[in-house]
Amino acid sequence: MDEILFESKGFRWLFDAIVDALLLVDDEGCILLSNPGAQRLFGYSEAALNGQPVEMLVPLRSRDRHRELHRGFALQPHRRTAGEGLELTALTRDGDELPVEISLSPLEMQGRSYTLAAIHDITVRKGLERDILGRRKEMEALHKHHIAAQTVAAIAHELNQPLLAIASYSKSALLMLEKDNPDLDRMRQAMEGSERQAQRAGQSIREMLDFLNMNDSPSEAFDLDQEIRDVLNVVRMEHDTPLEVALHLEAGLPKVKANRMHVHKVLLNLLHNGIEAVLETPHARPALTVTAHALKKKGMVEVTIEDNGPGIGVETQKRLFDPFFTTKTSGIGMGLAVSRSLTEAHGGQLWVAPREGPGALFHLTLPFAS
Repeated sequence: MDEILFESKGFRWLFDAIVDALLLVDDEGCILLSNPGAQRLFGYSEAALNGQPVEMLVPLRSRDRHRELHRGFALQPHRRTAGEGLELTALTRDGDELPVEISLSPLEMQGRSYTLAAIHDITVRKGLERDILGRRKEMEALHKHHIAAQTVAAIAHELNQPLLAIASYSKSALLMLEKDNPDLDRMRQAMEGSERQAQRAGQSIREMLDFLNMNDSPSEAFDLDQEIRDVLNVVRMEHDTPLEVALHLEAGLPKVKANRMHVHKVLLNLLHNGIEAVLETPHARPALTVTAHALKKKGMVEVTIEDNGPGIGVETQKRLFDPFFTTKTSGIGMGLAVSRSLTEAHGGQLWVAPREGPGALFHLTLPFAS
């Protein structure tokens, strides 16, 4: 019997000697063996663990994902070896949640399949990562504010002179109109001067935009499905709050063609906005729904991001993508404006769907790679 093989002195001595938590699980997800490291980590005795479903060590909200991973590993165990770590949330006997890294190894004995799970508590590491990310975000915020201040100052400098000239020409024309016999030639000169200065202001703005966008933005074909998953991992690390995400990604999505970094920034901004909106709602836990499907007739992939926040008012929706418009207590109101510009630069679109009631719904499209 397999149980006899597992209970052999050599196997048990090696199994129990490992410092990290070890669980031996059968193909139905039942714990057959646990070492002292697992018992210490989860707070259960050996008798309380052995024979129980491994899902007892997973929070309720994460059990669907756990089942999906278990099924995937059972079908293709060669795709995940002991050298690869998978970050999950574990549940202790006291109800505490722990960030852990799990390495899975397949075992075959007498025609049956088993999984050896090595579990490492990464609470300290995640704390250090949050500290590093926090400092990085502070530095990025300072950098962005510095750039914004320089940009606004440059725009103000470039537009100040033509605007003053337009005001002067207009005032002169108005004064001439108040006379009984206005000098039409001088009025025409004033209006022509206003037109020239308006064109000068427009040219200044175009040159400023060309300068700000002078860096090349090379496009590439890439897997949007994987990019969405990568961005979600970043979001989970950057927000120290429980986050529920429902992913509905169409199987076999065509690759899209765009600048990967630009798309990463757009997705990150939309997800951050959704979470921050929910956090402003008392007693609400952030929940996001991310959907992606192909619009074959249009040659586009459409991504939809929905949150469970307070929603966006009708009047706010009209100005949401305007530069320097913001509903946040802090911020310069450029995130969505820049996100739309980056999306449109690659042939896509970004818009908010009108809706009543709570929650915001954003749509993003990007073109197929071929």
